[in-house]
Amino acid sequence: MPNSKQTITDSEYEIMKILWNTNEKMSVADVVTELKSNDWSASTVSTFLQRLLKKGVVSCEKKGKSNLYYPLLKQEDYKLSETESFLSKLYKGSVKNLVAALHENKRLSKEDVSDLKKMFDLE
Repeated sequence: MPNSKQTITDSEYEIMKILWNTNEKMSVADVVTELKSNDWSASTVSTFLQRLLKKGVVSCEKKGKSNLYYPLLKQEDYKLSETESFLSKLYKGSVKNLVAALHENKRLSKEDVSDLKKMFDLE
């Protein structure tokens, strides 16, 4: 089972998003092609994929001379882990403390507050 607590850098996250958004195993060249807004070389992408492989969040299989990469870590598991880490680090693990901070700093619109009330209304 992949380690959802594993730290993924911002650059590695860019690679993971590409892997998560496809249902196919991808070569380095495939990933480079999908990185439309980035000018990383195949060597750079390969380095990031090797790091992700060592972290246990992706795997690969050999096909001819190419490695085909695919995610082991599910995107939802990663999001949950990152959210929990963020809450723990900045808000003592409390969603209530996060929402209170947003409200106190005028970051929640009336619509946001209304939507939150509806979301948590159990009746």
